[in-house]
Amino acid sequence: MLESVNMLFLDNPELVERIEAFCSQDPEYLKLRQEFYETAHEIAEIVGFEQYSKFESRFGLYISCVNDLYYRFGLGLRQGVFTALQPKVS
Repeated sequence: MLESVNMLFLDNPELVERIEAFCSQDPEYLKLRQEFYETAHEIAEIVGFEQYSKFESRFGLYISCVNDLYYRFGLGLRQGVFTALQPKVS
């Protein structure tokens, strides 16, 4: 079972392309992405590319960490709900 899950989510060379295609169907995502890149270019022009690149890399790592923690918290919460809803077997 674990092998199947790994193949779906970790060892799947098509995954990134499929996620990008999925995201590209969302008009809000497309609008926000465009606005982000416009603002990013404006800031890079003001502070310089090297400083902006450093900020963007660190911010990306921070946001990824936060997203991961929220996801793991949600998984734990979901597991707690499933456990609470299961009948106790004696």
